[in-house]
Amino acid sequence: MLLKSLALGSLVGLSLVTSIPVLANPGVSPVQTNEAIIAVGQQKTDLFVNLTTDDPWRAAMAIGVATNMLKKGHSTTIFLNITGVHLAATTIPQHTNGITGKTLQAMLVDFISQGGKVLICPSCMKQAAIKPEDLIAGVVTSSPDSLEANLFNETVKVISW
Repeated sequence: MLLKSLALGSLVGLSLVTSIPVLANPGVSPVQTNEAIIAVGQQKTDLFVNLTTDDPWRAAMAIGVATNMLKKGHSTTIFLNITGVHLAATTIPQHTNGITGKTLQAMLVDFISQGGKVLICPSCMKQAAIKPEDLIAGVVTSSPDSLEANLFNETVKVISW
C-alpha cells in the first residue's frame, strides 16, 4: 500500500511540475517548436564575439558563428584576446579548417570583407610579440573606448570562446 501511495504521489507531483508552466501561461505550449524559438529571436541585435583562443576548433566555431550572424544582418564584432591574437598575425602559421578548407586567417579576412569588425587586444599582442605591422588587413587595435562602444549597448549580445 505504501508503495502504491509513493508511486501515485510521484506521478501526481510529476504531472504538476510539467504542467505548471502551461497553467501559468495557457498560451504557451509545453513543447516549443523550432519556429517558435526562432520567432523569439527575430529582433535585430548586435553580436560581440569574445575570442580568447587560437585553438582551431573553437576559433573556427567562433568565426563561423560570427560570419553567419553577420550574413543575417547583425552588426558583429570579434574581439581577439589572450591567445586569440595569434589568429591575426601574418607571422604565425595558421591551421586550415577541415570544414571550410580555409585557414582561420582567411576566415577572418572573409568576415572583415563582408563588413564584420575585428578588434585585437594591444596588451595581448605585446605579450605574444605581435607588432601592428604583423596584423592582417582590417584588424583594429582595441581601446577602452572601442570596447565600451561595442559592449555597453542594450542591443548587444556577447558570446565567448
